[in-house]
Amino acid sequence: MDILRASAARCVLKWHSTVTRPRNWVCQSCLHSSRSSSRFESSTYRRTFTAGTILRSTTTTATATATKSSTEKQKPYYVTTPIFYVNASPHVGHMYSMVLADVLKRWQILAGRKAFLCTGTDEHGMKVQQAAARADVAPMQWCDQNAEKFKELCEAANISPDRFIRTTDADHVDAVKHFWFLLEKKGLIYETKHEGWYCVSDECFYPESMIHKTKDVFTGEVFMASVETGNKVEWIEEKNYHFRMTALREKLLRFYDENPEWIVPASGMTQVVDWVRNHLEDLSISRPSSRLQWGIRVPEDPSQTIYVWVDALVNYLTFGGFPNWQPGREAEGGWPADVHVIGKDILRFHGVYWPALLLALDLPLPKQLLSHAHWTLDHRKMSKSKGNAVNPFVAIQRFGVDAMRFYMVHDGGIADDADYHNEIIVERYKKHLQNGVGNLLARITRSKMWKFSDAVTTARSYHHGRDGYERSPLAPDSVAGMCREHAKYLDTVLTRSVEGHMDQMNPGLALRSIMDAIAKANKFLQNTMPWYFLKDVDAVNYDVKRKYAHVSLFLVGETLRMSGILLQPFMPEKAARLLDLLDVSPDRRTLEYARLYADREYGMKADGGDVTAASVSTDKVLLVPYDSHHVLTYHGWMEDPDIQQATASEPLTLEEEYENQQSWRASHDKMTFIVCQPLSTSQQVVPADEKRTVQAGLVDTPDKMIGDINLFLSPYDEDDDDTVTTASYVGEVDIMIADKKDQGRGTGKAAVLAFLAYLSRHVDEILGEYTTSLSLEQPNSTSSNSTGTDVKKTQPKLHSLMAKINQTNERSIALFESLGFAQEGEVNFFGEVKLVLSGEEFARRFDTAVGSDSITPGYEELVYVRTGEEEGRP
Repeated sequence: MDILRASAARCVLKWHSTVTRPRNWVCQSCLHSSRSSSRFESSTYRRTFTAGTILRSTTTTATATATKSSTEKQKPYYVTTPIFYVNASPHVGHMYSMVLADVLKRWQILAGRKAFLCTGTDEHGMKVQQAAARADVAPMQWCDQNAEKFKELCEAANISPDRFIRTTDADHVDAVKHFWFLLEKKGLIYETKHEGWYCVSDECFYPESMIHKTKDVFTGEVFMASVETGNKVEWIEEKNYHFRMTALREKLLRFYDENPEWIVPASGMTQVVDWVRNHLEDLSISRPSSRLQWGIRVPEDPSQTIYVWVDALVNYLTFGGFPNWQPGREAEGGWPADVHVIGKDILRFHGVYWPALLLALDLPLPKQLLSHAHWTLDHRKMSKSKGNAVNPFVAIQRFGVDAMRFYMVHDGGIADDADYHNEIIVERYKKHLQNGVGNLLARITRSKMWKFSDAVTTARSYHHGRDGYERSPLAPDSVAGMCREHAKYLDTVLTRSVEGHMDQMNPGLALRSIMDAIAKANKFLQNTMPWYFLKDVDAVNYDVKRKYAHVSLFLVGETLRMSGILLQPFMPEKAARLLDLLDVSPDRRTLEYARLYADREYGMKADGGDVTAASVSTDKVLLVPYDSHHVLTYHGWMEDPDIQQATASEPLTLEEEYENQQSWRASHDKMTFIVCQPLSTSQQVVPADEKRTVQAGLVDTPDKMIGDINLFLSPYDEDDDDTVTTASYVGEVDIMIADKKDQGRGTGKAAVLAFLAYLSRHVDEILGEYTTSLSLEQPNSTSSNSTGTDVKKTQPKLHSLMAKINQTNERSIALFESLGFAQEGEVNFFGEVKLVLSGEEFARRFDTAVGSDSITPGYEELVYVRTGEEEGRP
């Protein structure tokens, strides 16, 4: 194929020099050849995404590329999206095509290859002409307005195109005219009267075998429609030009037979082959200008307008420099494309018409088509006409750009359609990003029991080669075995698996492989229990046990580092943040370094443990952060069957409880205080600058602990509320008074009041930290709204507070109702009542400016000082 492609390129160059052009038409690009670099100067939406040169290790990474000619080795990787119709605003289906193409481009750059991405808008044709007429604006004005929306979607979705092409661009118009000229001179165009079924929505004629009579279920109208799309067709008789496509039937079938994997998924190839064998006709490639004024006129025949799909498909060549290719440098612009990313509804145009047109001119064909499935809503294809199109700007605004990119690649279909659900976005975010990546990072970098930098240093000196870690009678053999097994997985499976899926054009499976690695690492950390080896510094052989603990932590860190590198094409901003937090140097973030032990310089600034925190004191209670020295008492509370029933909790082992505490302390979506007896005058409160301090382990001993109170944050999710333009969150409040002598004495209400007073003073700070954690975007950045205009994102806001209480717990229900909470909905399946307080009412009741201190007498925020001694576990 490479030889054939080179030969085809030479044929094009020969045509440039030998074919006589029409006297009355001169290609404008020939008059302005000096602007050959314009591909990279078309708009401000061009981005630069660079990476270092890759020196791949054959022992640890998969090599899936066959030997190539020297010309192809020099060719940049070239990926395209469809160019999108400007007859309507973008929806998430358009975003999906963009994101898939962007991931493919960024992956190639990660691997050290120069890569181009072209996207843009299809601005000619009957649909655009009619849409402009309905809006009572000139077609060009309509195109300018709507093309801008797609450009803004590129910006909002963090797409990195090298050109945003428009079919109204002057160099593209010249390329289309030249393409027509070549077809005509080869005798592949003829003029005839055409009769057939034409679909304005699909911009194509359908053969008799591909239409049927149907009925609109809402209006009762009976009409003829396309079997493929269901769109209405009309019988048209007109004089126009045809392309001799049937003459290429055997060439097309031979090409499909020789390239069985040309279309992904394979079912697409089956459809295309069937079409060519059973439905192929000569293609009508012009429309009378009297019917279609908005388009490119046929050279030397202004009475005809070039068919919109011929116009549109040539855009891929325009980006590649056609028709101004210089001998020996044809591939510098990227052609042939490595992959066209398209929706399955336009497979016939790309899988039949496009290769036929290219074969007709002996031009190289694109190497692959990735024909992805659709996004549906309630299992119906999204479309403007159906009114069920999801606005991508609102979705990005609500959930964050990387959370949306993650969801679309993770759940989007290649072979099968995917149904869009806001609740699934939240579920994926919590499971994979918050509780997966975020929690794992916090567990190894924010503990007071170790420093991750020490683990990296120890593991470097302790590594004994790729065969694993030395066995030692001083550490359980099972732990050494688990370390060897996880190291082997990182060394031989993770990166190779991701590379394999990317080579097979399946970014979704590649992303799932990375998430599988995170899940394995969480389980590995749980099973190796590094805290167990570090809990007693006076133990015999502590140094050896400490090494095993550090090896375990280091392998988890390696999982995160490698996964962070591999996640960059999918979640550029949050992957960068993860690598920043791990202290990975910017020049060590390429695919070369996505190997075990490939980077021995990171982690020195990755420790995030803190020695102070906030506590809250009132006349009736003291709230202190939940720390490890509280776990033993807390575990005892949770063994009480009455408390288990009241809190709907399953009992945990003591070790699991310690792990739970570490996770809660590090997490950005949970805030937990232990409720203690109020400070007495004899207890030490030491002034420290502006705030006074209390010492951990003195004011919160087991005999002073009463219960706990928690806040669980989650994104506000309302499917029908598209008016949300600010990230909004819901906080669930949970209170437990475990000490029976304090139940029924107002201690619970005092704790809730103190907690809500603290929350009111720090809500912006708490939400800001939550939204800037690993998986959500930075607040106050600029994005675009549904109209395509820039909006300044405001500080994330608290939409509401809620409490879920067992319906039999009348005392707790009365407590929250006395604070303004009101029941919402019916009792749920678990017998719980949901009580809600709106964010506005919460702010009003606890606004410090109107004297909230009166409902929390003695309120004072103290600095809770950890010495480290209280962190040890029995």
